[in-house]
Amino acid sequence: MESSVKRKRKISPAVIAIIVLSVLLVASIAIGATLAYFTANADVTGTITLGDPVNLNITQGGATVTSLTFGDDAMPGTTYDQPISVSIPADTSNALLRAKLTLTDDAGTTATIDADTTASWVAGTDDYYYYNGVAKASDVIDFVSSITVPTTLTNTNANDVFTVNIVVEAIQEANYAAASVWTTAPADWIATYATAPATGT
Repeated sequence: MESSVKRKRKISPAVIAIIVLSVLLVASIAIGATLAYFTANADVTGTITLGDPVNLNITQGGATVTSLTFGDDAMPGTTYDQPISVSIPADTSNALLRAKLTLTDDAGTTATIDADTTASWVAGTDDYYYYNGVAKASDVIDFVSSITVPTTLTNTNANDVFTVNIVVEAIQEANYAAASVWTTAPADWIATYATAPATGT
């Protein structure tokens, strides 16, 4: 009488090994087919060394100063003949200059002061004077030859203390920076000192 229980066939270890190897081979082929591209890469670095900074000093009577000195008991119309200049230290990049002079009273009211500037400066419509030239290392550039107390002052200003403020600004000549930053400068000054020259066609 045949047994109703069927015998289970045993899979030999050799067959199992063949199956495993076949799976690994298929996986290896799949991975190889996915990743087998020609590849390459390169990496380089370099350095950029910046030039010298832009610096300046203000001088009064030939000496570098951090504050200006004027005589006491001035009257409307009094003129101070001490020259004020701009000196450019060594190791400074070429720069363009502009300067502004203001007079401020005790109440903080500001007015433009009367000043005689040298011929190398041009007055803009923005209360700045612009230097007609390029400031270079070790240059000394005369700015103001004299300052005059405004004649518009009256008795109501007697004994007031006024502050004379001179601001000199410098910007690199390179890459026409002034045209981008000093947008209120005179157009002809920008064209001369801060605009790229026209190129031929």
